[in-house]
Amino acid sequence: MTVGTGALVRVRLGAYRFPFRTPWPSAEGAQEFREGLLLALEDDEGRIGIGESAPFPGFGMESLASSRSALLLAAKYAAGLPPEHFLAAAEDLPRLAPVVASPGARAALDLALHDLAAQRAGVPLATLLGGKAAAATVYANATIPRVTLEQAADLARAAIARGARCVKLKVGRAPLADDVALLRAVREAVGPGIALRVDANQAWSEGEAIEALRALEPFDLDYAEQPVAAGAVGALARVRASCGVPIAADEALTDLRAARRLIAARAADVFIVKPMALGGIATSRAVIEIAVGAGLRVTVTSLLESAVGRAGALHLAASLGGGADHGLATGSALAEDLLPGIADAPGAITLSSESGIGEALRRAVAARTELVSIEGPS
Repeated sequence: MTVGTGALVRVRLGAYRFPFRTPWPSAEGAQEFREGLLLALEDDEGRIGIGESAPFPGFGMESLASSRSALLLAAKYAAGLPPEHFLAAAEDLPRLAPVVASPGARAALDLALHDLAAQRAGVPLATLLGGKAAAATVYANATIPRVTLEQAADLARAAIARGARCVKLKVGRAPLADDVALLRAVREAVGPGIALRVDANQAWSEGEAIEALRALEPFDLDYAEQPVAAGAVGALARVRASCGVPIAADEALTDLRAARRLIAARAADVFIVKPMALGGIATSRAVIEIAVGAGLRVTVTSLLESAVGRAGALHLAASLGGGADHGLATGSALAEDLLPGIADAPGAITLSSESGIGEALRRAVAARTELVSIEGPS
């Protein structure tokens, strides 16, 4: 490795467009492809730290084009940044005007800076974040899309056979009787010892959510994810108060301000923490801190991004210690990916002991990115 100061000197950018195996539901309709940007920050000693920006419909994020513009502009401010300032810069990203409205761009920069910092420390990212409390293994729930009752039951049984302890089902946007039949079929297939979660993706009105969750209560749900519109915090609180199913906030959790608002309104029992949607690991850790302080549970999940974003979310989940079932095994939803084998199956996921988020991922990103200019601002 070249001897230098460790300051940032080069930036590489690239893009990907990977098809879903089957169309993936979102608040803005079924999505056929997953698109994103790949970022590599290189220091003057030859290390690269990698990140990803992958906005997704329904989460109020920037477009892919505006994310690229934000990354190009922010990269100029990163020119010459010394290594002792990497983590401070990651924490300060929300205050940088060029990327304040671009959570995907912030997430990419944040992960790349954390990856570099962990490499310099010679430890996995999870250890950098969580120290001795970091877990070597993280459990991931199985996510089952809208399929027939027989297919859902078969998929749930297969996931449990692979070691999954928790199954999440997509509900809503169908007659309530169909959702009840779905939960009954899966509960009978997996038995009483497996946790079941449901995700409505904002499908219901307040009244519909209360009716639906009361009907689903007999299936002993671990929680119901985002039953009403993201902006309807009052409605979410009333749904929580009206039924016996714990409520998880997902699309409603956009930043620290939203987190505080949800807590003040007593609108959620669980926070679904997506580093991609929140703008990175630093903001996610701040959200987790106030959630835990308020007695809420936390589930760390991916946003269906490539292996880079999933690896970052995996290390964040591991930094919290073991025990919880997180929403990270989404790699199997993609028909193509940067690197196979990273958080692509439910059950126990063992982290690599390599520094940062892994050398193979860094090589894969380097191969799909090109150098861009990062001359500092005048």
